[in-house]
Amino acid sequence: MAPSFAAAMMGRHVLGVMPVERGSLLFTVVDVAGHPELEGRSVHEAFREHEWRVLAVGSATAHPASSSGDTLAGVRFRRPGFDWRPPHGRVLRAADRVVLATTRRGLDILMTGVQPHPVDRRG
Repeated sequence: MAPSFAAAMMGRHVLGVMPVERGSLLFTVVDVAGHPELEGRSVHEAFREHEWRVLAVGSATAHPASSSGDTLAGVRFRRPGFDWRPPHGRVLRAADRVVLATTRRGLDILMTGVQPHPVDRRG
C-alpha cells in the first residue's frame, strides 16, 4: 500500500508513514482509555508482534502547546511530554497516551476492537 494512501485512509491518527518491505509502518498517537489491548497492561505486555509496539508514553491530558517540549511530526507537547524510554514493566493507565509504531492492520484492531482474519505469513 502506498504510504500516502495509508495516511489518508487512517486519517488523523497517523503522524507519519514509512514504507517497509511490502507494507507501511504507521506512527500514531493513541489514548489508552477504552483500548483493552493497552489499558492495564505493561509496555511489554501491550506489544503485539507484526501489529504494534509502544514507543513512548505520555499523559492524555497534555495539550498541544507552543512552548518547548517533545516534538513528533511537527507537533509540540507541553512538558512533561512523552517518556521515550518507558520501562517494559510500566503499566499503561486510562489517563495515558502512547506513541505507537503500528501496521495498518494493527491500527485497525486498536480503532475497531475487531480482530481481522489471520494473515498467512508463510513465504
